[in-house]
Amino acid sequence: MDTGTLIRSARQRAGLSQTRLATKAHTSAPTISAYEHGTKQPRSDVLLRLLGAAGFEPMLAPVTTGNGRYVDLFCDALAAHVREHPDVLEQARLELDRMRPSDNVDAWRSLLDAGPSAVVAVLTSRDPDARGLKADNPFARLGLVDEDTRLDLLERARAR
Repeated sequence: MDTGTLIRSARQRAGLSQTRLATKAHTSAPTISAYEHGTKQPRSDVLLRLLGAAGFEPMLAPVTTGNGRYVDLFCDALAAHVREHPDVLEQARLELDRMRPSDNVDAWRSLLDAGPSAVVAVLTSRDPDARGLKADNPFARLGLVDEDTRLDLLERARAR
């Protein structure tokens, strides 16, 4: 739900006109209208004030972005390839040698040394702490996932 729809929905559920909500939230009716029509975006503190004036207390929850979903789907496909072809770990080691030194490169070296099951466990993890490691993996550069599959995964990630 976009911000404008959220504000309109909260206002209507509270039985408030734009003018009444504006008065309660210390803003103007034209500003409320602009927010609801998407021609203007409120800052987060203003959005909280508007929702509070309509009698709602927002609850924030983390949601995986389309990019995060794509990384998960892409890494799932990589994990399937690693399961079927564990010899690809050697190619990944060579790829790590071409990557700029970083904590992620060091972590991947350790995972590759631990073997295919450790690599698959990270690639298929949904732990938010693993997201950066997954996004910076040596397998992505090896062309293990063909372009048609990659585009399909991208479309599936956007569709959610």
